[in-house]
Amino acid sequence: MKIVIAELKQESNTFAPFTTVEDFKGFHLIYGEEVIEKLQGTNSEIAGFLSVLKSQGHQAIPIMAAFAVSGGPLSRHAFQYLTEQLYEGIKSAGVIDGVLLSLHGAMVSEDELDADGVIIEKIRGIVGIEIPIMVTMDLHANITEKKIVNATTISGFRTCPHIDLIETGERAARMLCGVLEGYSRPTMAWKKVPMVTPACKQIDFKPGPYRNLLQATIDLDSEGAIDSSAFTVQPWLDIPELGYGAIVITENDENLAQELTHKLAKKMWDLRHDLLDIELLSAPVAIQKALKNIQGPVLLSDLADGTGAGSPGDSSVVLAALIAADPKKRCLVSVCDAQVAAQAASIGVGGEISTMIGAKKSFAFSMSTQIHGKVLRTGVEHFRFTQKGYNGMRVEMGLCAVLEIGEIRVLVTSFPAFTTDPEFYRCVDLEPTTAQIVVVKSHAQFQDSYDAIASEIIFLDTPGMSSDDVAQLPFTKIDRPLYPWDPDLVFDAGA
Repeated sequence: MKIVIAELKQESNTFAPFTTVEDFKGFHLIYGEEVIEKLQGTNSEIAGFLSVLKSQGHQAIPIMAAFAVSGGPLSRHAFQYLTEQLYEGIKSAGVIDGVLLSLHGAMVSEDELDADGVIIEKIRGIVGIEIPIMVTMDLHANITEKKIVNATTISGFRTCPHIDLIETGERAARMLCGVLEGYSRPTMAWKKVPMVTPACKQIDFKPGPYRNLLQATIDLDSEGAIDSSAFTVQPWLDIPELGYGAIVITENDENLAQELTHKLAKKMWDLRHDLLDIELLSAPVAIQKALKNIQGPVLLSDLADGTGAGSPGDSSVVLAALIAADPKKRCLVSVCDAQVAAQAASIGVGGEISTMIGAKKSFAFSMSTQIHGKVLRTGVEHFRFTQKGYNGMRVEMGLCAVLEIGEIRVLVTSFPAFTTDPEFYRCVDLEPTTAQIVVVKSHAQFQDSYDAIASEIIFLDTPGMSSDDVAQLPFTKIDRPLYPWDPDLVFDAGA
């Protein structure tokens, strides 16, 4: 049988500047057979699709694979361009038997607040109501009625940081094969839970409420579910229908699907206070605490400028606090500022640099910082993930510079690259294990690699468009009541 496979993934932050087609090219934007050539065997949903289809003897018809780093909503042009490639590719595939579609689930465009829902709806209109459409999504997806109505099934990741991408693709592909081969009839139930919680608590490799929630989701498979997903939504979406989402799929048993979905929704709601329990320290307080620590490195998480959460990575608030502290021990920090990287390159290694850095895009949340330092290194840089999630995937940093300001080393990038992997610093000869302070711009994923070498991890209370203090952000479109904005909200998971 002929199965269309495609990917169009981007996690939007509605407080961030627009995402363009160029942002997709910076990660990957490929078409046709190149999708198979480049993604087969990788830790991706596409690889999971291909593995199952090959084992079952079905033909994969690759349309496109587009993936951008988290950022602002897609510009009108970017959304139109990318979706036209997707829709025209499906139309040109001719008669098909099914669709396997990899989306993020939290994508917004300039004109569409539920961009992923619009994509599924449009594909449903193209292929008709009889063709099964199995969709995979990041567990930070925002599940909406439009997504549910038009997808045959929706399957989410079950790990955070995400290491089960290929397994998620395989789950979706197996359900599709079951339908096409006539031995399965997946029945999906869903429930919205009116809550949003901080991203820094969303890790599954340490004991805690989030790990308990994901394990409870997996345990539903032993109670009759053929698939189950806890969608814990990224919190920087100022859109209607925002909130957690529970999905359970059974083998043609609607009552059981609803029963297990209500059980999962209740688990989410019961954990809401624990999932909100976080401690954030101001940058000056955190720096003094870190410098007093006998051992290093101490990890400071500037999560409000998290590049994996849609922020541009250009805040210099922590750098300013480090300069003010005048540390006598090595400190590593990064700022995304293409202009300063270019200026450093023009000055050259060994030259002195005096300039304002940062806040080129996050000026609504922070200010630039005056720096005086020495250029230690310049050049176009990249690294490959050594973490379990996205292992081996190449990350482009663009033109970079390493600046020396006393014991502070500033890695200036041109692209808002992920800072979660120690290779981010190591690729420019900065070794995290020999530093007293290492600053990352990440909520959770960095713990997957830094937990083994960090003497302490401190989450910062800084201004930014991906702050975990969500109450400080200018939400205007979310539906109310919604926890934690409405702490006394009463919710009946079984209603």
